Parts: sequence; structure tokens; C-alpha cells
Amino acid sequence: MLFAGIGALIAFHQLHRGAVALVPALVIQLVLEAGVVAVILRGLPVLSGFSLRELGFRAIGAGQIGIATLGALIMAIVANGGASLIDALFHTTHEQQVVQMVRNVHNPAIIAFFAIFAVVIAPIAEETIFRVLVFNIGLRYRGFWFGAILSGVLFGVAHGDKFEALPLALAGVVLCGVYYCTRNAYASMITHGLFNAMTVIALFAFPQLTK
Repeated sequence: MLFAGIGALIAFHQLHRGAVALVPALVIQLVLEAGVVAVILRGLPVLSGFSLRELGFRAIGAGQIGIATLGALIMAIVANGGASLIDALFHTTHEQQVVQMVRNVHNPAIIAFFAIFAVVIAPIAEETIFRVLVFNIGLRYRGFWFGAILSGVLFGVAHGDKFEALPLALAGVVLCGVYYCTRNAYASMITHGLFNAMTVIALFAFPQLTK
């Protein structure tokens, strides 16, 4: 959702104004996702019959943090490996538009804002939407794999990049696995945040690795 929202603004502002377009893109995405999350947290306990605690919003233990950390490593292997495989199959070196935009940003404040959004805000919003809501719906009616595939596919498609949709869908399945194994929403949020943190660090500290 983050990347889809940014992508829409790219079309409006164009890439050469990336540093200017990035901030309003993030702000708009923040407002949209905050609204969706608020509705989910308000309505889901009523619709499902489960409390937020039963849905996974409870204190996280050391073992669950360990599973979340392992999940982030698996997520990185699956997502990055899948993207490399697609590049090899289609003989391309595809790069997401948001990455192209961020490469042109040199303002520390904007970089910090982007990093906080990617590592903290986006994982909270997207895990609430795709795991707590979508995955649980699929899990309830058709079991784990149906819920994981449904959640993963929607997660991949929501990022608005046809080349990244499949790798991100597989990453979404990993996130479902973390959430299901730990029964803790914060665990999948940590996995998601760590994965995004690795991406952000590579993007700014080791830019050659992300090309």
C-alpha cells in the first residue's frame, strides 16, 4: 500500500521531482492507512467475536521475538531471491519507482522520515490489514494456506509493481507464518519492520547492493 500510494504520486509529480513528491506521498499514505487501521481495530472485535488481545495484540515474549527475527531473514531470502529470479527470467534489472525516488533524496530530515515510515509505521498498518484482518478471514473459513495465499497475494498486488508482486506475495506468506506461529500481531510487525530496515540500510549505506 505504501508503494502503491507513492506510485500514484510519482505519476503526478514525475520522477525528477522525487525528493519533493516523497514527503506528500508518505503523508497521504499515513493518513489513508491510519484511517483503515482505525476502522479495523474498531470493528474487527465486534465482527469476529474476538478481543484485540485474542487477535494478537498482547505482550510479546523473547521466544516470539526470536521467531520474528528468523522470519525477517527468511523473508529477505524469499523476497530478494524471488526478485533476482524474475530479473533473470525476464532479462531485466527492475527497480521499484520508490527506490528510484529515494536515491535522489539527500535531505537528512526526509531520509529520517522515510526510514521511520518504512520501519515502524508501514509494518504496523500493513500487518493489521493483511495479517490481522485478511489472513484471519481466510484462516477462519478455509484454513492456513488459503488465508496465507490470499493475504500474500493481496499484499504483493497492493504494492503496485508487477515485477515485485510475486516476491512480495511470498514474503507475505512468511509474515502469515510468523503471525500464526506466535499468535502475536507484534511479532509479524517486528519481522516486517526488520525486513524494511535491512532494505533501508542497504539503500543508503550500501547503494550498490540495491541496484
